[in-house]
Amino acid sequence: METVKCKPCVFFAPKRSFLYNSLMSARNYRDKKALPLVEKLKEVVKNLTIKCVQLTEQGRKLTAKVDGQQKQISRLIRNLTGEYKRIEPDCREGVRAQLERMKELCKERNNLYEKKNDLKGQTKD
Repeated sequence: METVKCKPCVFFAPKRSFLYNSLMSARNYRDKKALPLVEKLKEVVKNLTIKCVQLTEQGRKLTAKVDGQQKQISRLIRNLTGEYKRIEPDCREGVRAQLERMKELCKERNNLYEKKNDLKGQTKD
């Protein structure tokens, strides 16, 4: 058994050590370790890019939907405002007419009270 010394630790291994077997050439490292890792990373980036594009499109659709709803609400507000402006003068005129009628009724009532009081005053004399 040979003693193979590394800086941080000491390994005891047979003559054909796993340490010697685990060393690989740069080409082997590139082919077996680096390139598969790069391919996996490319796939992850591709999937994330696709998801980002999908979310962006979904955001655009939702923005368009919100804009459409805002336009619809504005249209409904304009319609209601127009209808209110059409109806309001008639309502106010009706209220004015009722107020005038109430004033007339109050005047008649007051006249009747005055006549009643006059009659009471005449009967007392």
